Amino acid sequence: MSALAVLNGRAEGQLRYKKPPILEAVLEFRWSEPRPLEALVSVLRAQAFDEFEESNPRMQIDAAVSLDEPKLSHSTKQLGFEASLRDGSQIVFLEQQKFVFVQRAPYDRLVSFSADDMSALHEVTSQLAVDEFSRVGLRYVNRIDIPLGGNSKINTDDYVTIKFDGPRKDRGIIEEFQMRVVKPTEKEGIHYALVVATTASPLTDHSAILLDIDMFTRPPVPAARDQLDRVLKQMRTEKNEIFQECLTDKARDLFGGLDE
Repeated sequence: MSALAVLNGRAEGQLRYKKPPILEAVLEFRWSEPRPLEALVSVLRAQAFDEFEESNPRMQIDAAVSLDEPKLSHSTKQLGFEASLRDGSQIVFLEQQKFVFVQRAPYDRLVSFSADDMSALHEVTSQLAVDEFSRVGLRYVNRIDIPLGGNSKINTDDYVTIKFDGPRKDRGIIEEFQMRVVKPTEKEGIHYALVVATTASPLTDHSAILLDIDMFTRPPVPAARDQLDRVLKQMRTEKNEIFQECLTDKARDLFGGLDE
């Protein structure tokens, strides 16, 4: 299984739902030393990126207000480039210090971008001479759409196992909440940031719960394929366990059952 194929949902032990709640899945690879913009252009011209539209610059704009006089100053810096498929389902960001691949919903297709030889990532690492990643990230953003059924609010305890009781006993249910926690996993060097929050749903007569799981490494990871695949497999397994442990059976029922 290639590194980018980690996003295809067919990894060992993965439960695939008929209506998965995934909004987007993200793979991120960072390195320490910035690469020149000219080198990034060369990478994006490689055959591995042929299906993507022409790339656009990614800019950083910094603004500052002077306290001595009412004057706003700003500076602009190009970080790199971004490119997407024509339908917008996949996006890549190639910057001076990172490569990011994004798969957007609907998340019911294989990621054709990832061939067994990891052609895209291979182009990045070989042309930019990256032999080590300072950080590897694997992030899944989920939105659980919940029918209101004539009610104005949902009881979050019915859908997620994360609890918040507050400092005292009050009447009624929790109407809104937001929580973020960052912790190490039991796998050496692999950490995660978990965000759980109520949010609006684009569906009529629905509310929603956001479940954002961001796995990442702390020590450097060699860019060698076998070592990178091992780390990504561990990250995916940890992500799947966290996802399942956050949900109740009532939440899983909203996903239409398992896809055989």
